[in-house]
Amino acid sequence: MVGQYVRQAGILGLCLLAQTTIGFATPLTVEQAVTMALENHLDIKKAINSEKQAEYALQSTQGSKGISIDASNTFYLKRINYPANSSTSAITLSLPLYSGGKNEGNIAIAKTDVTIAGLSLLKTRQDVKLNTLSAYYDVIEARKTQAVDQETVDNYVAHLNDVQAQYSAGNVAKSDVLRSEVELADAQQTLIKAKNSYEVAVNAFKNMIRWKSSEAIEFVEDFQYVPFKQTMDECVAVAKEQRPDVRKYQLAIDEAEKTVDVTKADKKPAVSLTAATGWSSSVLPEDDNKEIYVGVTTSWNLFDSQVTNAKVKKALSAVDTARLELTAQEDSVELAVKEYYLGVREAEKRIETTKFAVHKADEDYFIAEAKYRVGEGVILDVIDAQLALTTAKNNYITAQYDYVTYKAKLENAMGMD
Repeated sequence: MVGQYVRQAGILGLCLLAQTTIGFATPLTVEQAVTMALENHLDIKKAINSEKQAEYALQSTQGSKGISIDASNTFYLKRINYPANSSTSAITLSLPLYSGGKNEGNIAIAKTDVTIAGLSLLKTRQDVKLNTLSAYYDVIEARKTQAVDQETVDNYVAHLNDVQAQYSAGNVAKSDVLRSEVELADAQQTLIKAKNSYEVAVNAFKNMIRWKSSEAIEFVEDFQYVPFKQTMDECVAVAKEQRPDVRKYQLAIDEAEKTVDVTKADKKPAVSLTAATGWSSSVLPEDDNKEIYVGVTTSWNLFDSQVTNAKVKKALSAVDTARLELTAQEDSVELAVKEYYLGVREAEKRIETTKFAVHKADEDYFIAEAKYRVGEGVILDVIDAQLALTTAKNNYITAQYDYVTYKAKLENAMGMD
């Protein structure tokens, strides 16, 4: 029975070793991973297309102030006092001179849309960077947790060998052997789950950077403690100034105010310079049937049953809504920054306490194992000490990667590149 558990543990160890030694692995740093994600992520490509669409819309809007040329032809099926099958044709050139600010306002709005699209692209890039960092750290954390679980299995294997030897010598009861076998089996189950969690984390990371190669990845980065020195109030201030989405909401207010001016322009006259030529009853103009004129065309909607007034009120209401949305976004950003800041500080403290706990748990396990080996301890002390050691090491790993993850989230919430 003991030999079976030993063989199983050995097979698990060989499988873990094979994962890291068989085949070629491509070294990949965090910086390289972020670069790949920024180049390949579909959300970024979609945001780039949205920015291009906003630029095209601006070009279209700018054309509203330029010259336009229209050609028209009307073929009359029946005209009173005119020959059958007669027609009229015209070519008209028009240049807007005054639109009450409508054309200029629409151009300003289109320019703001381009800026907003650029900010959306920037926010998308920042989010992709954060998600890539988190995915990379998840892999490292899972790998280290797996190593701790492997060490736990190895310790239980060695302990089971000692218990079996003492049982053969008549120094311990059969229950000690059975309890050791159960603990080893439980540790092996935990190790199997840890291996699966590692594979899941690796696949999630590959999907993030769109890794299509069949080659394995060697995650070369390790935890590095970089102190975060800014205060909470400083972080909140930076976020409200730099966050792309906050700036988008600020621009949305400006855009809503411009929309009010554009809507009010419908109450004002529109003036344009017009030049045209027209002819009738022939496909092409002839000397005796064409006319050419140049003039100024003015149009003014004097009464529209309060349609424009209602549109202005709606536009003014949209300004109020935009201001409320900015306030809500600033509150949301402030809440997120404070949450991540507190997470950074909490994880920072846990790094020191869990590191101390690992040192003490390791010492406790050594003493419990040594006492049991010479017959002065009980098996429960060894099991408890091993559990405490495994927990302390996993807590230390979690604290480390909680720190770097919260730090990345905080920097993202502050709008930092």
